[in-house]
Amino acid sequence: MTADRRQQAERGFSLIETIITLVVLSIAAAGVLSVFTTGMRGSADPLLLNQAVQLAQEKTDTIIGDRGNPARGFAWIVPGNYPAESPVTGFPGFDRSVTLFCVNAADVNTSLGAPGAGGCASGYTHVTVSIAHAVLGTISIETVLANY
Repeated sequence: MTADRRQQAERGFSLIETIITLVVLSIAAAGVLSVFTTGMRGSADPLLLNQAVQLAQEKTDTIIGDRGNPARGFAWIVPGNYPAESPVTGFPGFDRSVTLFCVNAADVNTSLGAPGAGGCASGYTHVTVSIAHAVLGTISIETVLANY
C-alpha cells in the first residue's frame, strides 16, 4: 500500500461507524436517564417535607410551652389535651398525632404507659409528634420533658 492510500484509509470515521456509535451512546444515555427519573419520582417534594417538619415542630413547641405556662404546667401534658388532627387545620393532606409516655429518669426510652390526668408521677414525659402524609410517609419529632 502506498503512502497516499494509507493516508486516505486512516483519515477518520466512516458514516457507518458514526451511526453505530450514536446508537450505542443513545441507548446508554437512556439507561442512565431512566435511573435519574425514577429517583426524582421517588423523592419527596422539598416543600411538603419542610411543611411536615414545621407542623411537627410547631406542636412540639406548643407542648414545651405548656409545661412552662404557670396556668397549665407539667400536669397539663396528658394525651387528652393534644388530640389527633386529621387533617391539620389549613394543611389538607397532613395528619398530626401526639403520643405521650411517662418514663423513668434512668431509662427514658422505656414506656411506663400513658400519663394520667395528673401528669407523670416519674416527672418525665417522652413526647412524640408525628405528621403523616400520603407522599412523604410519617415524619416524627421526639423530646423528653422534665417536671422541674
